[in-house]
Amino acid sequence: MDKGIDDRVAELAKYIFKAPQWTYSIPFLLFFSIMIGMSFGHGWLGIRAGLLLIGIPAVISALITSPLAKTFGGDMTLNRSSLLALVCTIAIGIFCGAGALFSATLDGYIMALGVVFAIRMLILLAVSSNNVWKMMTPASLQTLFGGVFLSLYTHSVVHYTNLMFGCMIFVLASYLFARYIDAPMKKSFGVSGLDFIHDFITHTADGSSGIEDFFREMGESVDVPVTVLSFKRNGKSKATFVIPSIHPGLMGEIGGGNLPVRITENFDGLVFVPHGPAYHDFNLVSADEIPKIISAAKKALGNVVYVDLGTKSVRVKKGNTTILGQRFGDSILLTSSQSPAPTEDIEFAVGLMAMAEARVKGAKYAALIDAHNCTEAYAKVITPGSHTSYDIIKASSEAAEKLSAAKNARIRVGVSKRDAMYSLDEGMGALGIRVVVVEVLGQKSAYVLIDGNNMVLGLRDQIIKALPVEEAEVMTTDTHVVNFVGDNFIGARIDHAELINTIMEMTEEAIEDLEPVRVGMNTEFAEDVLVFGSHRTAQLASTVNAIIAMGGALAISIIIAALALAIFVFAMNLKI
Repeated sequence: MDKGIDDRVAELAKYIFKAPQWTYSIPFLLFFSIMIGMSFGHGWLGIRAGLLLIGIPAVISALITSPLAKTFGGDMTLNRSSLLALVCTIAIGIFCGAGALFSATLDGYIMALGVVFAIRMLILLAVSSNNVWKMMTPASLQTLFGGVFLSLYTHSVVHYTNLMFGCMIFVLASYLFARYIDAPMKKSFGVSGLDFIHDFITHTADGSSGIEDFFREMGESVDVPVTVLSFKRNGKSKATFVIPSIHPGLMGEIGGGNLPVRITENFDGLVFVPHGPAYHDFNLVSADEIPKIISAAKKALGNVVYVDLGTKSVRVKKGNTTILGQRFGDSILLTSSQSPAPTEDIEFAVGLMAMAEARVKGAKYAALIDAHNCTEAYAKVITPGSHTSYDIIKASSEAAEKLSAAKNARIRVGVSKRDAMYSLDEGMGALGIRVVVVEVLGQKSAYVLIDGNNMVLGLRDQIIKALPVEEAEVMTTDTHVVNFVGDNFIGARIDHAELINTIMEMTEEAIEDLEPVRVGMNTEFAEDVLVFGSHRTAQLASTVNAIIAMGGALAISIIIAALALAIFVFAMNLKI
């Protein structure tokens, strides 16, 4: 299965880097320009040529590009403009070196000025502003000043004619390249692909949320069920489960990427935000949509009717599906896992059907948690109509039927938590690990929630086997703040034994914390929530793939055409 847009965009993030300080870039480009100058002549003659033709124009353009781009409505820092000048200086060096092989260094330099114009145009369109006419002036700076200093070395009309036509050819090529890259996004979503690239780069490098404006343009309004399961002791919250049927993506702080933390900050007691049934189509387009989820959860919590009764948990297995179910009063909590089979998210429709089956069996409210605890790269999404979707629905129905007939008894609950013991790069979010143990009629059931995006194969089973309880399930929040390094599952970059021992200790602490509680569940709907929308995720992922493929092919074609043109010019000057 192809990766979703979350994974595809996260993979692109590894190619983004922070521009070095201009105090590093400019000295290096001056040194490199002097080295290039040696192709014009030895000693002082070469140093002078390097500085006048290459170094000084590059420094001037580096210093002026940033304020000029901002004047024309773009966005360019001094560090980025200095790095761009350095890259263009290296390109000039390549052409001058090639020209020296044909004893035509000056011709190579003139050709390079046209290429530099095109490079600067492309980069400015991608990272500053997607407006060709506005970016034309800052893009031309290094070429313009190079042409001015060129007058110290030649007054030949032929040279300036070559420079003019070279600039026209390469700038036209860069314009066509940019518009060709823009086309798929324009056709599919009516927005610019270059704007997407620009917003993505600024978010990755600077933390800007401008990319959310892009996603808001393609968003779709839906109503989202939000279920809360609340445990209270002496009128105070001891533990609260908030289970929204929303996918916590796209990545980082974009959309609902940090949804678990944002929800947790708004409730008292120990808060658990496990992954509800939702795929990437239910990514929030903006973090501004999160308050709608929080508002629905607070409304649900305010309408909870509390009792002090529950049942033992039951486990039902159908195919690869395992459902751990437990009834609290007249409502049912269901937790689904596919371990040891690797899987991705449970689609919304599948979860909705499973919860409906539980209500048919007598539950007033039912919540399905996607434990999201066993995966590998390219794992499959659980879609409606698949064998796995029917297994989840049947197992949920059977679990609900057993729980409806199970004996009620007083419940005791204990909790424990650890703040993040690993970094985001190691796969763990800020909420760390949280454990709640529920005891009914002597049976202890542990619910372990790790703030992370899924788990490596087999780790969930090792954890459950080690816990001192009769039943247990391990869940992840599916937070996407850890996704800047691509696939970053719990267990991929951390010591398994250390994690297991920590969860064992936490479970023992929760057992020691056991005390009688009152419990209740309720569901409310968050209305008019903007999400990516049905099939938009697959469409966007396909479009991004197409842009990358087309861009690579077109870039190679332009490079080949540039080389062919350079060889032609050298040949004409040598009269071959």
